[in-house]
Amino acid sequence: MAISEPSLASAIESLGQGDFTEAESICNRLRTTDPDNAKVWHLSGIVYAQQSELAEATECFQKAIQLRDDVAIYHYNLGLACQNLMDRDGALQAYRAAVAIQPKFLEAQNNLGNCLNDLGETSAAVDHFRELGNEFPGESIVHYNLANVLQDAGEYNDSIAAFRRAIELDPDFASARENLGRALSDVTRYDEALEVWRAWLEHDPDNAVARHMVASITGEGAPERCDDDYVRETFDENFAKSYEKQLQRIQYRVPELVAQAIQSSGIDGSDLDVLDAGCGTGLCAEALRPLARHLVGVDLSDDMLQEAKKRNTYDELYERELTQFLMSGAGPFDLIVCGDTLCYFGELGEVLLGFFSCLKTQGKLIFTVERYQAGDDVDDGELVDTKPHELQPNGRYRHTESYVRQMLDDAGLSIIRIESGTLRMERGREVTGLIVAASR
Repeated sequence: MAISEPSLASAIESLGQGDFTEAESICNRLRTTDPDNAKVWHLSGIVYAQQSELAEATECFQKAIQLRDDVAIYHYNLGLACQNLMDRDGALQAYRAAVAIQPKFLEAQNNLGNCLNDLGETSAAVDHFRELGNEFPGESIVHYNLANVLQDAGEYNDSIAAFRRAIELDPDFASARENLGRALSDVTRYDEALEVWRAWLEHDPDNAVARHMVASITGEGAPERCDDDYVRETFDENFAKSYEKQLQRIQYRVPELVAQAIQSSGIDGSDLDVLDAGCGTGLCAEALRPLARHLVGVDLSDDMLQEAKKRNTYDELYERELTQFLMSGAGPFDLIVCGDTLCYFGELGEVLLGFFSCLKTQGKLIFTVERYQAGDDVDDGELVDTKPHELQPNGRYRHTESYVRQMLDDAGLSIIRIESGTLRMERGREVTGLIVAASR
């Protein structure tokens, strides 16, 4: 029995209205009456994908392709589903099929190049985006993607040039402006980075990222902690989705160091109330879940929390500013972990008091900060007085150990141990941090 277009149209209309239950019901009925209609299977896949039911979406897209393997969008949407399922090989195959059918399919071409990079085929990704740049010279997204893979390839000057080209083509391309400024800071070209941040602020006077980064280089108007809007805009959807891949590139060790600190502090059991403070995408959850009767995560970025939710590890997730959450009567907790979050705080007094108020008696606190010590500040060969904390040109704060000890004492927290360790690498340089364990 053939499907009438109004029936298919009604499913599309329900989907457009956000009525996924009705759209799914219509698609199920249509698949029963006409099981060989590729359009219905494809639409079913979209309905499932919109509900994050990616395994079901993949099956539907594959069925649509079995019925009609010459439709590029079917392969493209299969690629998206595979990519979200972390099946990068499947995604790569699907995107290649899409562009073989429709070579001018720019979204598929971009995703193909990014998949190559995700699979570690960086040189192939660079070649791919260079070719795309020649074919689509006026597309800012191509130059932006080229710039990102050039960074991964260590070709920093070419990467900076590609970011600049993306901005020329699209002055409103915020991610390109941010990545350009950070790329320049990473290679210590701070004067040029400052020009980028100031130009962005002139273009968008209310931009929290540009405002914060100007302060991070000049020191003028440096806040006591990062502005909420700065955090939200920095950890947006695009960053959240690529976050863990970027951390692999910089040999990020914070979850490992946190796990070691938990073990060395004698924390054990499986019935603890645990808070992952500034949980991000949930990288510390693997170490925390076996200890937890109840595991809570809090983060200011909803986009990061959406990634954390995919782990199905937390009992509760909250989108809140950390200090406000702590002061709102949260807890009490047996264990609070705060990995790589206090680098967005300069003044630590209030947040440490918040941790104290949320801990049970004898409860434990584990956190990391970036270390700032005598010798880090040198001016014309002479050591200058070390401040208790400093906002760095990368927008993050670092703290002296003496300051951390004083703030813990002021908050009523007893130090178990403070150790130094490498948190990550930045352009081949070790970033040293303090791994702190304390108790109430």
